[in-house]
Amino acid sequence: MTTEVQVIVRWSALLLSAFVLQIGVFTDLELFGVHPEILLLVAVCAGLVGGPTRGAEIGFAAGVLTDLVVPGVLGVSALAFALVGFAVGAAEESVIRSSRSISIAITVAASAIGTLLYAAVGEMLGQRSLSDPRLWAIVAIVSAVNGLLCVPGLAVCRWAEGEPLRTRSY
Repeated sequence: MTTEVQVIVRWSALLLSAFVLQIGVFTDLELFGVHPEILLLVAVCAGLVGGPTRGAEIGFAAGVLTDLVVPGVLGVSALAFALVGFAVGAAEESVIRSSRSISIAITVAASAIGTLLYAAVGEMLGQRSLSDPRLWAIVAIVSAVNGLLCVPGLAVCRWAEGEPLRTRSY
């Protein structure tokens, strides 16, 4: 197999595994009535590891998988996750020397933005997302959990991208 085919296979395996974890484990793991969004974390980490193009591609795929199980308008998660993955990749490229703390901070901020973007796009398409009284709790919990899981998420995404695990200091 060529290197690009191997990368596609690894990213597909990662997305499928994250999807199964999301619907099998994290949907039942509720913190104050909110469940973590692991597929959003994958989109953010893909942008951090692979740049804006990879972030948008993986974000779109992760969003489509999310849209398959979330009630509402199909494509809202795909749009939000793709935009966040792209923006994170662009932000990562503009940072001269990335560190673990910068990556965690970007992940927390991007998770908050992705959740709010999902709510805003959903509201424009007729969902009652922005008026949900739990919106800020959702943003806080998704951001905190994704920040905690950022470092292992980055390691798995580096594997999927085909990078040696020791190419960065973290």
